[in-house]
Amino acid sequence: MFIKISKAKGYEYVLLVESYRDNGKPKHRIIANLGRKEILEHSGLESVISGLQRVLKKDKQPKENNKKDITTLKEINRFNYGYLVYQKLWYLHRLPNLFKEICQTSKIQYDLEQVAFLIIINQLLSPSSKLCLFSKQDHYFRSCEDIPLHIFYRALDKLAESKEIIEEYLFEINRNLFNLEVDVIFYDVTTYHFESQHSDELRDFGFSKAGKFNEVQIVMGLLIDKEGHPVGYELFSGNTSDSKTMVTIMKNLQKRFQIDKLVIVADNGLNSKANLKYIKDSGFDYIVRSSIKKMKSSIQEEVLNISGYIEISNIEDEEQLKIKELPYNNTVTYEMDGKKKRIELQERLICTWSSKRARKDQHDRQRAVDKAMKLIESNNRSALSPHGYKKYIQTPSSSATNKEMSLDEAKLANETRFDGFAAIQCSDQNLSIQEIIENYHHLFKIEESFRIMKSTFETRPVFVWNKKRIEGHFVCCFLAFLLERRLESKLKNNGIAFSSRQIQEELNRTELSEIEIEDEKYFMRGKSSALSKKIFRILRIKQPKQIQDVETIENYIGKI
Repeated sequence: MFIKISKAKGYEYVLLVESYRDNGKPKHRIIANLGRKEILEHSGLESVISGLQRVLKKDKQPKENNKKDITTLKEINRFNYGYLVYQKLWYLHRLPNLFKEICQTSKIQYDLEQVAFLIIINQLLSPSSKLCLFSKQDHYFRSCEDIPLHIFYRALDKLAESKEIIEEYLFEINRNLFNLEVDVIFYDVTTYHFESQHSDELRDFGFSKAGKFNEVQIVMGLLIDKEGHPVGYELFSGNTSDSKTMVTIMKNLQKRFQIDKLVIVADNGLNSKANLKYIKDSGFDYIVRSSIKKMKSSIQEEVLNISGYIEISNIEDEEQLKIKELPYNNTVTYEMDGKKKRIELQERLICTWSSKRARKDQHDRQRAVDKAMKLIESNNRSALSPHGYKKYIQTPSSSATNKEMSLDEAKLANETRFDGFAAIQCSDQNLSIQEIIENYHHLFKIEESFRIMKSTFETRPVFVWNKKRIEGHFVCCFLAFLLERRLESKLKNNGIAFSSRQIQEELNRTELSEIEIEDEKYFMRGKSSALSKKIFRILRIKQPKQIQDVETIENYIGKI
């Protein structure tokens, strides 16, 4: 039994509660309502409770003839308590305050915070459908009361409605509590497909980055900071091109986040003239990869002219890296009031040549040529397309006497000119070349973020089908990813570097066994790995004792 505080009609009541099991599931029942807390606090009840505690402790003194028969020991159940790590981070981010704020605006008849927390820790440790979570919710030791299945779906609806409130709250918490410096933000886009061909306002057919072109999908645009922590995201219809997501993201940044100066870092898929103009119109700057092959021939020649490059040696990798900077006026044509207008964006073009990249370009092209030669040998013209390796195949005209395909030597020769070269466009005139390159190289963190969300957290399959619940699912994934990244940062700051997958596996092994000896229940801690011990130590969470009774373990969970 234990004491529980319950809120009703604006008052706090003190309840005496007993734990019991019904068909193997842990449940609680109220033994007695001791009255309102504020009245009890002034009634002198503390002295009575202290006296009872002294009597109970006296009665619990071990007796020689009270030894337990260890041969009667049996395991009743097994629980995960590794989730307490994320619960600690949950409180560090002051998320209970956030959910209290959300619930104040609506008459919710269930504990939204409790339901959301369970969904999120399940996404972090053992991703599954909401139906599966409903059946295994008691796997997480004392994480919550039993939750009916329909409440999980209602919670997704409410989370979808509260997405902007959640993002804004976390942005302020990260900036003020964790000293987050939001001066550079990385942006990229990915797709999530559904095992369905039924399209709607959100799910639609489009270019799939996973190669699932016969299934509907949604598009996600994700923003992260330098450390890889998520800042915000947007979901788009599955047929939205990457470049068209940028304006929506920028509008939301301006509207919801108070940011004075910001540099957006993105790959060349988002490098459109309209996007770059909009970023500058918003008062921000950008660093984006540039496609040298799409530049004017005069600019191409300057980039590919090796004179003017400064060599930077990397002795450790025995690689060559050469850099030079060119002024670049990016001409943008747009329409305003029915008239076409033209402006020039003043940019810096940071050009690089790398021996390592040159070898990779040569290797990739040789693989393409080998595939092209196999197609030429088969003379299968029906399989031709202008993309990939097939662009190197030259087809004869209808009037030619020789109808066989051949390798386009001129195109190959032109392609070799670009080996090892790359260019980055930057609108910020104050950043050094080194800062520009370093910021662009940090872009890999957003690719890593998508990989973690898709693999470790199994963001898909989504298991829900209507628009609002899909959106609610991704709110949970966003919160889960935030907690995971925060945990990784804490470990990294303490000299411990492990992948999200390794952390997940270790915390899943952190278990308590519920055992019974002569009809009395106890809890026994399973063997803790070195990593899980380090995680608990860094977050200042004490590991439970090797074996303890029900009251002690209840107090342990309560303190955390």
